[in-house]
Amino acid sequence: MGSLGKSQRFCSVDSPLSGNILACPEEIWEIIFCFVERAADRNAISQVCKQFYTLEARTREKVLISSCYAVKPASVANRFPNAIAFSVKGKPRVVDFSLIPDAQKWGAYATPWVDLFAQRYPSLSQLRLKRMSVSDADIQTLAQGCGKSLQILELEKCSGFSTMGLRSIAQACRKLRVLSFAESEVQQQEDGVSSHWLSMLAETARSLQVLDMPLVEIDDEDMRVLFDLAARCHTLRICESMKIDQTLPFLKACSTTNVRSLGIGLHSSNVQTREGIASAISSCKGLTELSGLWDLDEDSMMMLMPIAPRLTKLDLTYASLGETQLSTLISSCTNLIDLKVTDVIGDEGLRVVGRSCKMMRRLVVLHNDAGFITQHGLVGVAIGCHLLEKLIFYSADMNSEAMAILARSCPRLTDVRLCHVQKYHASYPVIELEGDNTLNEGIRSLLQGCRQVRRLALCFCSKFGLSNVVVTEEGIRYIGEYGANLHMLTLTNCGSGSGESLSYIARGCLQLCKLELLHCTFTDKSMVALAQGCPLLKYLWVQDCPVSLEGVKALARRPGLHVEVVRETKMQEMTIPWQMIVYASATTPRLDRPDHIDFVDESYSVPVISEQMPHHNNITVRPPKREGSLPDDEDCFTDEDEITPDEDEITPDDDDIT
Repeated sequence: MGSLGKSQRFCSVDSPLSGNILACPEEIWEIIFCFVERAADRNAISQVCKQFYTLEARTREKVLISSCYAVKPASVANRFPNAIAFSVKGKPRVVDFSLIPDAQKWGAYATPWVDLFAQRYPSLSQLRLKRMSVSDADIQTLAQGCGKSLQILELEKCSGFSTMGLRSIAQACRKLRVLSFAESEVQQQEDGVSSHWLSMLAETARSLQVLDMPLVEIDDEDMRVLFDLAARCHTLRICESMKIDQTLPFLKACSTTNVRSLGIGLHSSNVQTREGIASAISSCKGLTELSGLWDLDEDSMMMLMPIAPRLTKLDLTYASLGETQLSTLISSCTNLIDLKVTDVIGDEGLRVVGRSCKMMRRLVVLHNDAGFITQHGLVGVAIGCHLLEKLIFYSADMNSEAMAILARSCPRLTDVRLCHVQKYHASYPVIELEGDNTLNEGIRSLLQGCRQVRRLALCFCSKFGLSNVVVTEEGIRYIGEYGANLHMLTLTNCGSGSGESLSYIARGCLQLCKLELLHCTFTDKSMVALAQGCPLLKYLWVQDCPVSLEGVKALARRPGLHVEVVRETKMQEMTIPWQMIVYASATTPRLDRPDHIDFVDESYSVPVISEQMPHHNNITVRPPKREGSLPDDEDCFTDEDEITPDEDEITPDDDDIT
């Protein structure tokens, strides 16, 4: 039988066989839309026609607000009346690195959003707030309005609330399954009532499965509550709460449950009960993730050996182990998928990772003053961990050959962050990056070989001076040419030549949503190119780049973008240069800006400080002493923020932001 012709395989709209699909009853479309989960697919559906726009909004259950200033809360409620899960982000990511002065006053107040949820969404089941200022009154309002239905509450990197607010959660939220305060600042109220909020939570939230509060302290009287929670939670991160003398009995309580993830603040001080702790840990048959391992030494490390082969996630950031001890431990962790260490592990330790951890998906190697790694360690990881998807790598040296090997060996990479830390070691006398070498070819190899890369960070120490930039205009051109799938890009001390090289990214990176620039040579012409390109750009942060007021205004003229200038600020003995924060918004400029932040429009005339400063190329840099790392690593500002497959594609804003 011959193959069907094109006209037979696809009916045209005018064909009597096709009918009018839009004539299908709305009830049918609503059922169909309920099976569409990816936010990008839902956004595409909403743009087909007005009918689909309305039906998709009516059936959407999960909504992400990428910036709390992107849209008015009331507009969200009008468009998504039946949503039951919200995620709202507040302050820019750079506040985590003290790059914005008086960050606690920046804004991102949760009150208008919490009021909306309490009034319009009584059936809210899931809420995540990130980098927002949350007060106890906000939490009380949320608990009163949504407490009966709330099952998942995550306050990540938030501030402004205390144990009084936690008591409100414990009183009202009886259906809670997940409660997380990851990296949030929780103030202790010594009133004799709110300090025992955890006891109340254990009594009311009988379905609790995840409790993540690594920075929250509790009273000695509430320690017994942790034993009760250990009997029902599969994830417990309670590093600050755990007392050393309670570690062993707590682990014994966990051994009778299905606990899978623990962050308990295990210390070298526990060595006196080493055998008991090792036995209790090995009895936790479901335990596969460990964090909060503080000040471990060689003796206390042996407590982990019984469960090392079945660990899939391990955080050794604060473990006081040397290269040899880390290598010994990791060589036994043959099923690791997620590993977080510091550069104390050394190049040889990273080779051990490559030889032993064939299932590795996510590897984070952070900076420590006592550590030292180079491209040789990166190669060791690359040739062994072929399934790697995420890599954060702080190294003292790098070359293009190592990046090419990484690209060939790890084609599944989606998140790559390479950061240079200026430090020296007697066994490694020559730092290749301090010569005339560049990483341009390495960048091309990386983006050609890893087509799925969505997040890229290239951060290099600016103390070399811009006369020694390792990612030049050629490297920026390669990013624009081969980075078509990039959604987030961070560049530090990159670019050279005319200062217009950012135009390559503006024309080529059409999926780019977030861009961060620090100590780069990009000028006004680059800002104009950004204003005319990158159609999906939602966030831009620029600091210490030769951009004048004209470049700032060029971005302000782009419809749908709000531009704010943080004026130069002097704090104690240091000066924080001016910076520009740009974010997409479908509403009017915010009114809660602090005094040192200006909104930029066509009438704005205050000159930015870069117009009065010499060009970066004229800065003379004093060569550093070769004795370890420099104490300040502000140029390598990267954290563990994730870009989930759909998160940067959700657009719950007004019609003029798509």
